[in-house]
Amino acid sequence: MSCQHCTDPDGQACFPIYGVGPHRHEGGTIIGSTRMLPKEEWPANFEEDPECPGLGVWWCPECGDGSPAAAQVAAQQNGESNEPRL
Repeated sequence: MSCQHCTDPDGQACFPIYGVGPHRHEGGTIIGSTRMLPKEEWPANFEEDPECPGLGVWWCPECGDGSPAAAQVAAQQNGESNEPRL
């Protein structure tokens, strides 16, 4: 369930969101100055995409909405399964 920190003005959830991983800009223009943070400095609300390093899923740092664990719980509550269909 979304919280006040992860909903837009219309009450819609803003997470999960797929995007660039934790990074900083080191001088110069924004384009070309991006440096990824070491994994030890990543926040707990980001999970890297194993198929595309440097990108991944962000979820709400306050309530956890949008996290892989929350998605799995929601799927189980809706009777869905993460198991491949044969």
